[in-house]
This record gives sequence, structure tokens and C-alpha cells, in this order.
Amino acid sequence: MYTLDTRLWVDRYGPTNEDDLAVHKRKVQDVRHWLSEAFGNDPSGKLKKYRRILVLTGPAGTAKTATVRMLSDELGFDVLEWRNTMDERFSRSEGDWDGVEYEGLAEKFRTFLTRASTCRPIFVSQTQSSQTQSTQGSRTSQIPPSSSSSSTSASSSRRRVILLEDLPNILHPATQASFHLALDDFVATPDGGVSPLIIIISDAGLRGEDAEEGGARWRSRSKEAIDMRNVLPPHLHNSPYVTQISFNPIAPTYMRTALKSMLDRHFSSPSAVGTRPTKDVLELIVESSNGDIRSAINALQFACTADHGTHKPGAKGSKKGKGPSATVMLEAVTRREQSLALFHLLGKIMYNKRKGDPSGKSSSAKDVRREKEIDAGLKDPPPLPPHYKHHERRASRVDIETLYADTPIDASLLSLYIHQNYTQYCDTLDECEALMDSLSWVDSSGGESWHQANPHQFHLVALGTMHALPTPVPRRNQKTFKPAFFETLRQQHEAEDGVRDVQLWLQRLGSWPVSSWGSRDVVLGSGSLWRAAERAGAFAEPIPSTHRSFSQLEFAHVRGGLVEIAQEGEAVPDEATPQREDRPLAGADDSVTGNFLSDDDIEEW
Repeated sequence: MYTLDTRLWVDRYGPTNEDDLAVHKRKVQDVRHWLSEAFGNDPSGKLKKYRRILVLTGPAGTAKTATVRMLSDELGFDVLEWRNTMDERFSRSEGDWDGVEYEGLAEKFRTFLTRASTCRPIFVSQTQSSQTQSTQGSRTSQIPPSSSSSSTSASSSRRRVILLEDLPNILHPATQASFHLALDDFVATPDGGVSPLIIIISDAGLRGEDAEEGGARWRSRSKEAIDMRNVLPPHLHNSPYVTQISFNPIAPTYMRTALKSMLDRHFSSPSAVGTRPTKDVLELIVESSNGDIRSAINALQFACTADHGTHKPGAKGSKKGKGPSATVMLEAVTRREQSLALFHLLGKIMYNKRKGDPSGKSSSAKDVRREKEIDAGLKDPPPLPPHYKHHERRASRVDIETLYADTPIDASLLSLYIHQNYTQYCDTLDECEALMDSLSWVDSSGGESWHQANPHQFHLVALGTMHALPTPVPRRNQKTFKPAFFETLRQQHEAEDGVRDVQLWLQRLGSWPVSSWGSRDVVLGSGSLWRAAERAGAFAEPIPSTHRSFSQLEFAHVRGGLVEIAQEGEAVPDEATPQREDRPLAGADDSVTGNFLSDDDIEEW
């Protein structure tokens, strides 16, 4: 007799060391370095008080939590994790609550964060496991084992890290305000053995196509999706107490190695169940997962054990992974809504591959064979009249319907990226003019009043761009850059905040005749006044330093040019952070990194 292990492979074969992690070594080192500084291991010892909150962002399934778990064993710290629990009002009968004061989930979280960051366990068993358990809120005055999950050890002096992945419902305004207040209290706690906090935020990837009937095409996404902007209070976004590290989708090379290692571990056991998949099935899993290691592991387990749930170990079974049925099955299992990375989406459109295009010099025999199979299934378009001959194009290898189904962004954001990068792919000014003409038609197709226009606009953007580009597009080592629109929009928002600060300052002056000035008057009529007053100290209350964002024009050369989009698995270039004169400790946290979608949420403008 044998006991069948029904656990998911994600839990059974979790990484135990850095070699098992399918993550770029630089990301692991960044997290390790931050944790070392948070525990006071930096040479100067001055950075510990600024290492309060670490925010790990990136797509789902990029091993953010696994990295923290692995480092907990390596660096020797416990993980105390919060998990939301069901409201206790609905878990008991009304009679059980007589004389018991009710505490909401938001209050439980604040209490948990306060106690977890400063308190230490009183009773620690020598035989307790060091494996992390699930965390729930508690209504008691202590943090008993049943209300929190921590990796405990035999020593009460063992360091701890608070892990926050199961976030409260911060899209609810009252809950968000309470959550922000709890984070403010945590940051303001005097430095004296405070446990650092790690917040994990997975990208939601809204495409923005379900706009409200009111017609606001550019809605504030802070109301739709959970991201760093609404998880943290605004004043903590650029605070030295907060560090952000963004994880990229897992590169195919890393994922392939990790999956092979997992297969070796599974089938080396005498009680292994299932059949080892073929190389083609493994490649299909890697391709269809699109950088999601969790999705890939689940698909791999399904491919190995789907037909062997009732088989005994060593029993013969039918070979899996052969024929088109395996391909269709795995594509159905592993297909995700957020399945196409922005880097590859732009590549499919901008390189404009069509039927009959020669294969690239670096194409493998498998790629050449696949292109021939695609060309064989493409139908040639009908001939055009003589006066439209200049519009004739060969059939495209890009399936727009499939591309739209797998696209993580909407047509408006796609237009921004194409507008930023299209000149690198054109050969003549006529091609540039034709492409910009198609984008202009999209911009004028219905405006703000055309409800649910996104499916039509995406097709117009993609088809218009491919129609205008040459084919084949010459390879010039083109690099894809993030639109400069986002940096300009950020500066605009900073200037608007500065105007509001000055308006409030004028209102506090009271006796001055300018106290009733509006935004236009503040911006156009007072720039020189604010600069002169700041230098002379003419006012009893200092003028807000944020006035410099609109009262003076600074000429600066952007170092490094535009922000380049990184391919999966590559190190993402760090975005230069402008130094502000009024920002204290500006150099305390310059190691913030972000991937190419970390700042792409378009807010109202």
C-alpha cells in the first residue's frame, strides 16, 4: 500500500535555495540586500531605520512570495503573514456575541500590524515547526498561534518579517483610509527592533475597455485595480521608508530549467504517479505560460497526472503529449487573460510579418517549419482595382483576433507605444505619414461618446500600423521605449499639486488681497513673486516649496534618454529619479526598480 500525495506540485516542490528559484539573480540579490539592511547589517548602520516597507510588484506567478520564503531560510528570519478571514459576525450565532465587543476586519489589521511589528512571542516551543502557516486576525490582546501565522523557531530572539499579500479590500474608501492610517502608524513607530514589512502586489492588468457609459475613456485606474498607488498613502510613494522592487515575467530559459528540475525530483521517487511528458509538451507549457511559473507548474502536473489519477505507481499508461489533442488541451488549461507581454505584442505588430517573408538569420529549423505551416494556411487577399494597387499587401501572419484576445492593454495605450517607437521601423517619410494618418483616424473615431469602441479601435490601430509599415521590416537592432507621455503626465500632476499647495497657503495668509486667487491666477500671475518671496523670506509662513514645479522653468538634459522596455528575463533599466531640493534624505533609497508596466496606469487628465 502507498499513500497518494494529492498536494499541488507548487507546494510539494517549492524552492529551497537560490538555484531552485526561476528568478533573475539580480532580483534575488536586491531583496536579499534590502533585508540585510533592514536587519542592520549594512556597514554604516544608518539605513536600517529607512528599511521599513518593501513593495514587491510584478505579474502573478513571478516567484515574489517564493523569493521571500527562500530568503527566510537563508537569512534566518521568521515570516509573520496576515491573511483576511471571514467576518466573525457571520461565523457565530447571535447568542454567542452577547457581551463581546465587535472588532471589524480593518481594526483587526491595525491591531495585528501594531503588535506584529513590536511584540515578541512569550512562549516558544522547542519542537515547533519552522514552516509558515496561515495568518488570521485576532480580537484578543495578544497574538496567539491561532490568530497569526509565523515561522517560529527555538529562539525568541529570531528576527521576523511581516508579509502582507492578502490585502484588505482597499478599493473601499473607508477600508483604504484605515489601511493607510495603519501604514502611517507603522512608519512613524520609533526605531527599536521594529520588524520590516513586505507588501506583495500582483499586477491586475486591466485593459480599460469596459468604460462607464458616462464616456470617460481615461478613468482613474486607482478605482478599478489594486496597485502601489492606492495601496500606499500618497506621501509614502516617494518616501525613503518605502522601496519598490519589480519582478519581471519568468524568462523561458529559467522556466524550462526549473520545470526539468521539478520533473527529475518527481519521477526520482518510487511512488511517482503519471508519465513524464515529452519535450514538445514541455516546450508548449513554457510557451503558453507566458512567464507565469505557477501556471506552468500546474499545467505540468496536469499533463503528467491527468490520466493517471487512479493508477498505481509504475503502472503502464497510454503515452501522453502526442497528437494535436495534447496541444489543444494544454492551451485550454494554460490560457490566461493576461497572456501576452507588452514587449511581444509590440514586436508582433511592428515587425509586420507577412506571407512569403524570408526567415531571419537567427531562426531555427523549428521556426522556419512553423512559418511555412502558417503560410500554407493563409489565403491570399483578392486583387484590388488599378487605382488601389498601391494598397495591395500580402496576407499577414498576425491573427488580429487572437492578438486582441491575448492583449493586456487597451487600444489607447497601444497607440501611445506605437506613436513613441514607429519611426525606427519605417524606411520613408511616406510610411511615417501613412502610419500617423491611421492613428489620427483612430483618435477621431467616435471620441469620448462612442461607448465600447475599444474592440474596433484596437483593430484599427493594429491593422493601420501594419498596413503602413514596410514588409519585411529591416532589422536595425530596434529598441522599444516607454512613451514619454507618462513622465509628462507625472510632471503635470506634480505641478497641479503645487498649485493647490500655494492656493491653501494663500488662504491661510488671510489679509493679503491674493488670498482668493484661483488656479489660473496662481500659475500665470505669481511665478516671479513666489521665487522672490522665497529668497527674501518676506512671509511669516514659508511658501510651499512645491511652487517650483510650475513657477520656474528648468532646462535639463535627460541622462540615458528614454526608458527602454526590457524583454522577459532581462534586467530592467532603472528609471532616473529627479532630485528635488526639498526632498530630505534623497539618496537614502535610490535602488528602486520597476518593470515596463509599473507606471503605465493612466489617470484622469
